[in-house]
Amino acid sequence: MRVRLLGIVVLVLTGAVRPVAAAGPAACMRASGNADSRCLERYDDVLARCRAHADAACEAAARADGGSLSVALDRLDGPSRAACTDATSEPLDYTSAGDVVLRGHDACADFGEDWLAGVFASNPSSLSGAFVDCQREVSRQLGHLRDATVRLEGPRCYLTHFEGKGCNRAQRDARIARVEASVRRRIVGRCGAAFDGLGLGALDDLIDRVFTRSRHFAQLVYPPNDLGPTSDYGPYPVGVKTLTLFDPSRLDPTGMGPRQLTLEVYYPSTAAAIAGVPRDVISVLGVDLLATPSYRDVAIAPGPFPMVLFSHGNDGIRFQSFFFTAHMASHGYVVVSPDHRGNTFVDALVGIVDPNVAVNRPLDMSFLIDQFLAFDGESGNFFANAIDPSRIGASGHSFGGYTVLALAGGAGPAGTFTDPRVKTILPQAPAAPFSDAFFAGIHVPTLLVGGSLDVTTPFEANQEHPFEELPAGAKIVGLAELTDAGHFTFSDFCEVPRELLAFLGGFDEACEPRHLPWRRAHDIVKYLALNFFDATLNDDAAAFGRLDPQVVGAIEDLRVWRK
Repeated sequence: MRVRLLGIVVLVLTGAVRPVAAAGPAACMRASGNADSRCLERYDDVLARCRAHADAACEAAARADGGSLSVALDRLDGPSRAACTDATSEPLDYTSAGDVVLRGHDACADFGEDWLAGVFASNPSSLSGAFVDCQREVSRQLGHLRDATVRLEGPRCYLTHFEGKGCNRAQRDARIARVEASVRRRIVGRCGAAFDGLGLGALDDLIDRVFTRSRHFAQLVYPPNDLGPTSDYGPYPVGVKTLTLFDPSRLDPTGMGPRQLTLEVYYPSTAAAIAGVPRDVISVLGVDLLATPSYRDVAIAPGPFPMVLFSHGNDGIRFQSFFFTAHMASHGYVVVSPDHRGNTFVDALVGIVDPNVAVNRPLDMSFLIDQFLAFDGESGNFFANAIDPSRIGASGHSFGGYTVLALAGGAGPAGTFTDPRVKTILPQAPAAPFSDAFFAGIHVPTLLVGGSLDVTTPFEANQEHPFEELPAGAKIVGLAELTDAGHFTFSDFCEVPRELLAFLGGFDEACEPRHLPWRRAHDIVKYLALNFFDATLNDDAAAFGRLDPQVVGAIEDLRVWRK
């Protein structure tokens, strides 16, 4: 039935629409965001009327083909396709005009169902008397809070900021606080002790949930884009090349021949080189997944450039975080991202497992440094004169975070893998199974980044505690926590088509309404990462200033600490 509802929403927002002239990114944001907001209101209002009367038959009829829900949705004016083009969508962090529509569909259905699940008793047909009256007041008031939050956060803040008119955050927050107080007062006044009988938990927690999810919805459909040029793609078009290398010093997990490393290399290219070249499409096992902001096998721009190594997560894959790798390349970095043989989800599907993965991962990275420095000095090589050997950094997600920590520290549980050529590290939601003494031995600039809703590598144990043990003295020793980010927020997991995402699992660690929208989170990570590597590898004073605690601390959805 949920698939049927999604189909209804798709028909509404992609069907006949009122003509709207495409007039730039702000017009696209206004038209699409307003359409999505109306969709959410109608989606919930149709079903809330049924649930408020404890009428299960009404809801079943509303969800059926041709029912009142589809009729209500058909009334929506969905101008996204008319108002948005590929060119006006991309500055909003959408990949295309079609992506605007798709993400609106997902947001309307996901947040609509989430709101209903949060504000209605699990079995409303069992309610009677004062409990029914209370339930109706709860849904009415929390619907008001939802709509007011979306309006004040979205068109009255993110959109006005994007249009250059600014956003008075203090005024916005004060207005939302007044709405919350009014909602609380009215629910308590109507319900009294009956509220507890609905089984919805504490009222303050419920109000906070509705506010947070509504704010996330606003961030999703009215993308804030308020972090400046360092969170946007840079001046270089991004080239991408796949290489397969072999390390003769180690045996492949298959037991046949030297260890194989397949890697993606993202690099700065030129406008002339990409002319007429289509964007690269990620494929897995012969299945095309999605287009990326990169161009395959095009010429590299004149270097030399700093190099950043990226290590994927446990059972991840080399292009799992192209938001990060392509962003860095667009700003003048060569980014090398390998598959760790025997520890990708493709390897797992075919039964290739590396029993020494904790050892081989950091060794993979040092091997790649060897190889690319050799390429740099090899006349005629594609990467000849492309890399500055004095400017090498590393980043990684989850198990990849472990990997880059291992390169910077001393003796760890799997051995010693210190590589002094790695000058700076940025672990993202890292697994950190190291001793306090190990962290005390890390002396390179380090920025640990994690999420408050991460249950795979919880923030307190895997990012906060390591930060506390890191010594001061390096140019930057920092910690950043993204509010409401999950473990897979630090990847492109939520970009994967949902039918494949269902197969992979993990939706509940990044892509639910409770999570900070992943593209908002990616903007924050891109801001932090580029300025961190620019400050530490390029000695960029302006980038260092953009990481000043007073500056970066003003970014919403982010908490930061520095030594």
